[in-house]
Amino acid sequence: MLRGSGRGAAAVLRRWASGGGQGSGSGSARPQPLEPSLLRFLVCPLSKRPLRYEEATNELINEELGIAYPIIDGIPNMIPEAARMTRKNPPPAEGSKQP
Repeated sequence: MLRGSGRGAAAVLRRWASGGGQGSGSGSARPQPLEPSLLRFLVCPLSKRPLRYEEATNELINEELGIAYPIIDGIPNMIPEAARMTRKNPPPAEGSKQP
């Protein structure tokens, strides 16, 4: 999901798509990181909140929901089904009582 002005996001995406964001595939085993300028436009599709980029795992993290979206070849996979849980136990639902 994109937030902010459409022009800024569109320009970044056009530059990225034309190859201006990163070099072409060099064949290295290191995963291609996220273009830093994209991070300010990306939000979680579930909570609509900003995401944090984790360079070590090459993922976009939603701390609030405890999920991580993978980045594949420099492109964030923002499909909720593709996200992995970062917490062992999900947070308790609002209004539920703790024993």
